[in-house]
Amino acid sequence: MADQDRGEVKQLGDVRREIDAIDAQMHGLLMERTELVRQVAEAKAQAASDAGEGSFIAFRPGREAEVLRALAARHQGPLPLAVIFRLWREIMSAKTRLQGPLRVEVFGGADPLRLWDLARGYYGSFTPMNLREEAMDVLRRVSKDRSVIGVLPAPQPDDGDAWWAMLGRGDTAPVRVVACLPFLTEEGVLPEAYAVAQADFEETGADTSLVVLTFSEAVSAGAVEAQLQEAGLAGTLYLRKEQNGQYYALIGLTGFISAGDGRLETLYNQDGIDGVQLIGGYADPVRLAGCLEKGE
Repeated sequence: MADQDRGEVKQLGDVRREIDAIDAQMHGLLMERTELVRQVAEAKAQAASDAGEGSFIAFRPGREAEVLRALAARHQGPLPLAVIFRLWREIMSAKTRLQGPLRVEVFGGADPLRLWDLARGYYGSFTPMNLREEAMDVLRRVSKDRSVIGVLPAPQPDDGDAWWAMLGRGDTAPVRVVACLPFLTEEGVLPEAYAVAQADFEETGADTSLVVLTFSEAVSAGAVEAQLQEAGLAGTLYLRKEQNGQYYALIGLTGFISAGDGRLETLYNQDGIDGVQLIGGYADPVRLAGCLEKGE
């Protein structure tokens, strides 16, 4: 019986030849994908020219999230999903740089190595990255260059400043939150970092929109939640912050909210609210529990 079982096992040389054949197919497909990316770049450049714009933004955070979700939905077997995500992030970042320049500016914050590792893991091993000491320095650099992505820490109660409250204000180019890091996480875990850019926050079907409310006086969490409900909005109060005599509240709204959504106007018209600023948002990350149910 043992001899019969050994006879059914493939010879090591045969297995290696199959692996070599698969490697060749994968390499060939990557080269084919590169040619398609070149065609995409040409189409984007033509569209930018037709619109009278001198350049185009190469990266598409929403599209990237959709690709990763599709991988998670079909993935099975013992290879960890995190490895698949890392491979595809390397591929997508490399292809983005083939379309145009890409640079990442990272705010060190309280844990610079953690943010650096998150940014490197998401935007690729060969994407140029710089570490900055001030959040506002990151925002300034992003506002001056459409090819730059900024990585900033998700707001925490002990933050020294509220960088998120500055988005959408002033005369600089529009900078908004467009993604969250990491994109593969556990159930119930909030993002550790936000990516900001001049790119659009695009609807993907499972999103969180970010809104900053401004008050002239301190306001309770319960009052903010009641105002959201009255406006017909569902969301979570992430943080309240006083800065330079103003009070700010960062809200994560469930779903994709556009600037023209009438519920934002309803919210603005409520007593005590001095400002409502939509600052972008992010595609909701893939949760590990959902992947485990699929047999990861």
